[in-house]
Amino acid sequence: MPARPPRHIATGVRQIERAISPSGAPVIGLYLFMAYGRLLRSMGRGTPFAAINPVAIGVQALLKSHPGLSQTELADLMGVERMTAGMQVELCVKAGLVRRRRSTQDRRKYVLNVTSKGLANLQRIARIIPLHEQSLFGRLSARERRMLYRVLGKLIDDAAAAREN
Repeated sequence: MPARPPRHIATGVRQIERAISPSGAPVIGLYLFMAYGRLLRSMGRGTPFAAINPVAIGVQALLKSHPGLSQTELADLMGVERMTAGMQVELCVKAGLVRRRRSTQDRRKYVLNVTSKGLANLQRIARIIPLHEQSLFGRLSARERRMLYRVLGKLIDDAAAAREN
């Protein structure tokens, strides 16, 4: 009978990498994807960090900084499609976190504003983010965290530049 394969995720990722990169070159996208999966699982239902929804938080935070944005302007700032932003806005409106009303200047547009409930939600999220960061990145040194932050920032900047071209 063949031996059972190890069930550790790190072992699985390395085996996938070997299969798709016979030369042995690192497959950074695979590791980024797996790390993203870990991030999503950490915010899943039933976890201590289930209240963290980066897109919904982004909607509220950007509207706090830029009251009166249209959904199109919000989507551009978030780097998502208008439909995606629209779905998140709708969820925030239903939860009472965002108010949406027709523009008085252009009836085709909606003007968005964060509500007092949305501002309170942002404050609550700001209190749990450090705990979430520690749970995800506690094994990294302060130097490694800064390095990861800079590298991811470069990827975001490159994505923004590519989107504008």
